[in-house]
Amino acid sequence: MVKLRNEATRDRASNTLVRHTLIANPMNTLRNEESFELTIRGHLHTRTRALISNADGLVIAKTKPMRELPSGESLRICMIVSNDMLNDPRVARHAAVLGAHGFKVTVVCPLSGRTSRTEERTGYVIRRVRSELFDYLKIMVKRRNPSQTSPPKAQTAPQPPPRLIARKKTLAWLKKVILTLVSLLLLQLALIREARRTQAHVYCANDLDTLPIALIAAGFDAKAVYDSHELWPDMLLGIPEFYRRILRSLEKISIKRTHAVMTVNEFIADVLKSRYSIKCPVLVVYNTPATFEINRRHRTNRDSKIVLYQGLFMPERGLENLVKSSQYLLPDVRIVLRGYGGLESELRRLASRRRNVRFDRPVAMQELVKAAQSAHVGVVSYLPTNLCNYLASPNKLFEYIQAGLPIAASDMPFMRKIILENDIGVLFDPRDPESIARALNKATRTVELSRYRRNLTQVAEKYNWENESRKLLSLYSSFKHA
Repeated sequence: MVKLRNEATRDRASNTLVRHTLIANPMNTLRNEESFELTIRGHLHTRTRALISNADGLVIAKTKPMRELPSGESLRICMIVSNDMLNDPRVARHAAVLGAHGFKVTVVCPLSGRTSRTEERTGYVIRRVRSELFDYLKIMVKRRNPSQTSPPKAQTAPQPPPRLIARKKTLAWLKKVILTLVSLLLLQLALIREARRTQAHVYCANDLDTLPIALIAAGFDAKAVYDSHELWPDMLLGIPEFYRRILRSLEKISIKRTHAVMTVNEFIADVLKSRYSIKCPVLVVYNTPATFEINRRHRTNRDSKIVLYQGLFMPERGLENLVKSSQYLLPDVRIVLRGYGGLESELRRLASRRRNVRFDRPVAMQELVKAAQSAHVGVVSYLPTNLCNYLASPNKLFEYIQAGLPIAASDMPFMRKIILENDIGVLFDPRDPESIARALNKATRTVELSRYRRNLTQVAEKYNWENESRKLLSLYSSFKHA
């Protein structure tokens, strides 16, 4: 009992929220929509980061041994993801490199209207599943969405008492929540069933929403790996804090049962280790693309300096402020937005009177680096609205590096580390259009462009998939002898 009480006390202490204040930094005052507090315990101490950066993959917990692998048989790996795999470069890279090195890789994910049930790619196979009852419940949830209901009828009859109206709204909300939870459970069951059919030796969960699936599918005789692409509970905005605590508790319980944990950068690794008391090193595998030959002749319109944003048009990415910054740009600077997403109509409205903002069609995932070479500077304007965004390491950061583009980015820990340590760009406050414009104007001047480009040649040799993939291969190779 005393031991349990001590552990509970230590756990509460390690999970106490610490407001992280940046001194002499333009990002001092983060947007506080939900009393946002950065939960970086121990101030991201250097010793932990050194452990992580030097870890080459041997992160195996002391658990029941995996069933013996017959001589000559390939290690079977099942990777589970909650999207349809049309635009997930991290999982695609992991699966492809493992398949190319003799592992038998299957990716299990949901089926969407734009995909097929089975897809064969170089090095791996994708199996997509769906539940007909899940589809039906999704339709029911949409029908109960107030935003999609018909406009109210004219008030010809007496209105019921306010208490009755409130009760009906509460019941409607509860029904919607129950239908949503049941539909998600049905999809999870379908994913579990398909994952078990692979009879894999190792099950890899990509983010928290697939971690329980991987653990159940692995059972007692297979390994489970957790690849945390982001701090999932912190990523969800607009949810009650108690629900966020439930998700963190689920992650804490589940992560203890895995045999290896990996993530996208050392800052998130430190938070995971501190928050969940992980004793083994957390493997850091950057979201880097393969080495790409830089061809500066692809750059067009030499009279103008093209600043490129390439990616989804989503909230929390600071794109509205990026467009607004166009009014403060020098005459030779142009912003190009290449992508798609829910914010496109709003962004086009903001840019309607600006001649120095242009929209380009999106390109295929495998063409992103090549397409980026037509620009002069790449921009990443994420907003620090939550801990997940604040510690983000976006794919586009490394895509710009491989394309040979100097980078203008939000002043946040990981992007600050990469850009300033290697002198390949500038930082700005993503909440301030004038700050963005000042950074873009500076980055597009000839002297700065020349210096950044010289440095990028060496940096591209350091941050590439050929280097990062060795960590992944070392980890999965260790399972052959576990």
